[in-house]
Amino acid sequence: MESVYPHYCRLREEMERWLAQSIRLDPPAQGGGEDEANYALAWFPHRLVTGSEKVRGHLEGLLGLLAEWVRRDGVHGYEPEAEAHHGTEPFLLFLPRYTGLFPEDAAAGRLLDDAAHHIGNWVAGIPPWYDWERGRFRSYRLGTGFVKEGPWEPVQLAEHFRFLHIALAAWRVTGDARYREWAEHYGSRRARLLDEAPPGPLPIVWDPDGRPVWAGECPEEWLRMAGAGHHAPGDPLGGVEVLLASGAIYALGDLFRLTGEDLYRRAARRIAAPLVSQLADPYADPGAAAVAYYRWACRDGSFDADLRAAVDACPPADEGELALTAPERIRRVHPGVGRRQDMLFWGYWGGEEGMVRPTREPSTAALSLAYQLTGRAEYARRALRTAAARLALARRVLRGGREHSDMGGAVCSVAQGHGRNWGIGAVTGCYGPLCLGTHEVLGAVTASLEVRTPDGQRAIPPEVLSLVARPEPETMVVRLYNAGETPVSLEVRAAGAAEWAGVTLAAGESRMLATQPPGPHRR
Repeated sequence: MESVYPHYCRLREEMERWLAQSIRLDPPAQGGGEDEANYALAWFPHRLVTGSEKVRGHLEGLLGLLAEWVRRDGVHGYEPEAEAHHGTEPFLLFLPRYTGLFPEDAAAGRLLDDAAHHIGNWVAGIPPWYDWERGRFRSYRLGTGFVKEGPWEPVQLAEHFRFLHIALAAWRVTGDARYREWAEHYGSRRARLLDEAPPGPLPIVWDPDGRPVWAGECPEEWLRMAGAGHHAPGDPLGGVEVLLASGAIYALGDLFRLTGEDLYRRAARRIAAPLVSQLADPYADPGAAAVAYYRWACRDGSFDADLRAAVDACPPADEGELALTAPERIRRVHPGVGRRQDMLFWGYWGGEEGMVRPTREPSTAALSLAYQLTGRAEYARRALRTAAARLALARRVLRGGREHSDMGGAVCSVAQGHGRNWGIGAVTGCYGPLCLGTHEVLGAVTASLEVRTPDGQRAIPPEVLSLVARPEPETMVVRLYNAGETPVSLEVRAAGAAEWAGVTLAAGESRMLATQPPGPHRR
C-alpha cells in the first residue's frame, strides 16, 4: 500500500489541476450543445473520491449551459432533426451521471424526462419513434420534428441501445413506470437477438426483420450508420465494438439486476466473452471494463480462471519515461476494441536518439481488474501510476476537448477515453473502480464502498488510500492505508448497508475489511 499511495496522491492532484486548467482554458464551444458536457466524465469519480466542491460548481455550470442549449435549439426537449448516435449524446453520459451525483437537482431531472418521453411515443404531436408491435425503432434518424422513413431506416443498430440508457435513467430519476416497462419491452427484444445470434463473431447490425448482418455483407449505408469506419478491415470484434461504443452491456446488466431474467445475462455474456482474451491489449480499455462489469453485475465468475491466467501472463511493468505520439494521417489499421481513427498512441522514450518504443502496458481498466481478482497492490500501483502520468502529459500538450468530447486527441480523450470507449479511459478505468469499487448503475456512477469523515463529508481523507478488490464476484475486500503521520478516523459501509462502521487508522497502518453487499442483487 505504501508504494501505491504516491501515485494515488498524484492522480488526485492532477485531477484538481486539470479542473483549474479547464475552467481557465476551455470556454463553451457550442453553447452546451451536442456532447460538450460529456468531456467532464472523469470528474464524477473524482467528486466521489474527494468530495471536491470545485467539481460540483463546474458540473453545475455545464448543466446550466446544456439546459440553455436544449431550450434554444430543441423542440419539446430534444433536437427536431437528429440521429440515434449524436442526438442522444447530450442526454446519455453526462446527464444521467449528474442526476446520480446530485439527485436533489430537479432541473436536471426535468431535462432527462423531457428527452426520454419521446422514446415510447408518449407526446402528442411528435412523430412516433418506436414500433411497439414489432419491438423496433422506426428509423435511425429520430427527432421531435422529423423521423426519416425508408427501407434502410428500420435497421436495428447498437446505437438504439442508447435509448435504453436514457429510459432507465429517467425511470431512476422520475419513478415513472412507463420508462421501465418500455425498457423491458425493447431490452428483451435486443437481448434475444444477441442470445440467438450464431456462435462466433457478432453481427454489425440486425436487419428490419431481425436477421443478423455481418460487415462483409452489410450495405454501405448501414455500415456508415454503425460507425464501422472506425474498424480495421475484417476485424472479428467489430460487432462487439459497436455494442461497447453504445454501452450495451451496461443496459443489459441493469435489466438483469432489475428483473433477474437470465436472458439479459446470456446476452451480456455474448459481449463479454470475446473480450476476455483482450486483457493484455494496451488500448482495450472499454473491453476490460466491460468484463469487470459483467463479472459484478451478473455475479458470474465463470471467466475467472481465464482472467487469472491472463493476469499471470501480464508483461512486467515498464518504468520508463512515457511518450505520447500521433500519426500524421488519420486512419484505422489495428483490429480490436478501444480504437478510433484519430486516436493517440503511447510508448516509452528511448533516450537521446529520440526513438519511441510502443507500450506493452495493459490498460488501467485491465490493471484494475487484475487487482480486483488478485488483491496484489502492484497492479493498483501500475494503474494509478499510468493514469497520473498520462493525464499530466496530456494536460501539457493537448487541448481540453470540450468542443468535441468524442475526439481521439484531447485531454478528455486520455482521461475518459474517446467516443468509442463509453467513458472508459486512463483515469476512469481505475480511479473510481479501485478506490470505491464504482460501477455504472442506471446511468449513475455508483460506489460499492461509501466513506465519510467524522464531520459527515462523503470523501476519502487525502492521507488515506482505499482499494477495493473482488476475489469473487459477490465479495468485496477493502484495504485502507493511512499515509499520514497522525491517526485518522473515518466511517465506511457497503453501498446499501444501514449502519456505518467506524475505523481509526494509526499513522502508517494498513487494515483489511471484508464485506458482502446487503440484500438481494436485483432491485
